[in-house]
Amino acid sequence: MNSLVISNISVYKAISEEAYQKMQELIENGRTPKSDGSGGWVIKYDPEHNSFKQAMISIVFTGMWLEALMHLLIIKKHDIKTFKDYDFKSYEDKLSLLGCSDKNILNLAKRFRKCRKELVHEKAHLDKGEINEAQEEANNAHKLLISVSKYFANI
Repeated sequence: MNSLVISNISVYKAISEEAYQKMQELIENGRTPKSDGSGGWVIKYDPEHNSFKQAMISIVFTGMWLEALMHLLIIKKHDIKTFKDYDFKSYEDKLSLLGCSDKNILNLAKRFRKCRKELVHEKAHLDKGEINEAQEEANNAHKLLISVSKYFANI
C-alpha cells in the first residue's frame, strides 16, 4: 500500500541553495582588486559576518536535505527496518547502500560529514589544530548537493 509522504526536502534544498548564492554575492561584493595591479584582492571587513552566516545556513540545510533524501530513498529502495539499521551510519555508508560508488561523491560526503560536525558542534577547546573556513566548506556542501542531486535524479 502506497501512502502519501509529506516531506520538506525541497524546502531544505531551496534554503541551502539560496544561502549559498547569498554567500557568493557577499564574497564577490566584499572584495575589490588591488590598486597596484598585482592581481590580488582587498577584502572588506564584514563586522556582521554575513557571508559566514550564509555559509553556515547553507551547510546546515544541505545536511538536512541530504538526511531527508537518504531517508526517503532507503525506505523506497529497501524498507524502514533497513533505514533504522543505517540511521546512525555515515553518509558514505548510506550512499553506498543506495548504490552510489562514485568516489568523488563519497569523498565530498566524507569531507562534508567531518566538517559539518566540527562547524555545527563547535567545541573551541577541543579543536584539532585545523581551521575550517565555513565559506570553503559551504562550497564543498554545494558541490555535494549538486552531485547527489544529479546522481539520484532518476530515482
